[in-house]
Amino acid sequence: MTTTRLTAVAIGLAAMCTAGLAAQTQETQTTTKTKTEIKGGKSVTMIGCVERRADGGFILTEVHDNRRLEHSRYALVSDKDLSRHVGERVEIKGKAIVNGDGRVSVESKTTTEVQDGKDQETKSRIEATSGEFDLPSLGVHSIKRISSSCN
Repeated sequence: MTTTRLTAVAIGLAAMCTAGLAAQTQETQTTTKTKTEIKGGKSVTMIGCVERRADGGFILTEVHDNRRLEHSRYALVSDKDLSRHVGERVEIKGKAIVNGDGRVSVESKTTTEVQDGKDQETKSRIEATSGEFDLPSLGVHSIKRISSSCN
C-alpha cells in the first residue's frame, strides 16, 4: 500500500512540474526587414563572378567593365538573395561606389513577437563609402547569368 501511495505522489508531482513548464513555454517569431540604398555613385554594367564571403556577404570577382579590367573585386550590395548566383559568371547593372564617390545605406528592422508577452523591435542603420575590407561597392539593380560557371 505504501508503494502505491508513493507512486501516486510521484506521478502527481511530475504532472505539476510538467504543467508549470508548459505554462513557461512561449512561442516567439522573429522577422528582419532590410532596406539597402545606394546614394550617388556611377551607373555601370559589369561582368564578373559571384562569390560568397565567409561572413555570408557576396563579392563580384574577375570584374570587367566595358571589356577592360577595372577593380578586380566589388562588395555586392543588395536586398535580394544572391546565393543562387554563387559560382556563376553574371552581368550586373547597378551603381558603383569607388573612392568615396557615393554612399551605401543599410537600414535593418528586427521585430520579435512574443506570444502572451511584450513584443520587441530593434532598428539599426549603417552608412559607408566603401564595402567590406575597403572594397569598392556595387549596388545590384539587376543581375543576369551569362555562364553557369566562372571557369
